[in-house]
Amino acid sequence: MTQTLLAICFLGGALLCQGGAPSAPKPAAPSETSEQGPKTPKPPEAPKEQDPAKRDLPKKGAPKKDVPKKDVPKEDAPKEDAPKKEAPQKEPEVERPAEDAPMPTGTDPADIAAMRSAEQMLQVEKRLQQEIKAGKITGLDKILPFDELTSWPYEDGLKGMPKRVKALSGKKVLMTGFMLPIDEVQNIKEFLLVESLWSCCYGQPPDIHGIVRVVMPKKKTTDYFFDPLKIIGTFKVESTVMDGYCVDIYQLHVESLEAIRFK
Repeated sequence: MTQTLLAICFLGGALLCQGGAPSAPKPAAPSETSEQGPKTPKPPEAPKEQDPAKRDLPKKGAPKKDVPKKDVPKEDAPKEDAPKKEAPQKEPEVERPAEDAPMPTGTDPADIAAMRSAEQMLQVEKRLQQEIKAGKITGLDKILPFDELTSWPYEDGLKGMPKRVKALSGKKVLMTGFMLPIDEVQNIKEFLLVESLWSCCYGQPPDIHGIVRVVMPKKKTTDYFFDPLKIIGTFKVESTVMDGYCVDIYQLHVESLEAIRFK
């Protein structure tokens, strides 16, 4: 009994030393699912706009992001020597007819041959006109020029032909010009006479009233001549129609034909 009382006294003193008896337990906080009902969750607050003045700006001394730079040519950079273009060779100066047709050009052998042929044509045509003006082409009192035959606008056949041209039909005339073969280059029975080979080959071909069909006498032929021709014969004005098309309106029936060769 005495031991029991001592134990109780010892226990009570210990409790007094710790601050007194334990306080009564506090009532528990009501849970979210109490009688008052579940609480509605608050919507999240919108982020506040940051003051532009307080935005994060790159600090002084901070390394800048690498930005690709455009290649800008430096003015002082030495320029590479550009390949020099060779100056085009000048064409030989040759007098050209009124049509001003372009001279054949190129380094191909065929082009060179054509250019030389064209130059020769122009020189021969120029010389022929000089001989006519100087009165050195003789045979008849007057030479019938192509200018008279082409002095009117051609339409169709003999339509619109001046009376002075129609009056030439059946007369004996002297004409000069160049041979333009129709089919053959040997034993030629008929060919075309033109004022200029240059125009036919490189310029504007003549219209029907700018050509004369030359007819050789029966049982006589001629070979091709590059030289200008002097022809005396009977001139005829008559439209020749083939397959519904008018192919010529002037014909010259030959009495004499010779090539004009310049010395």
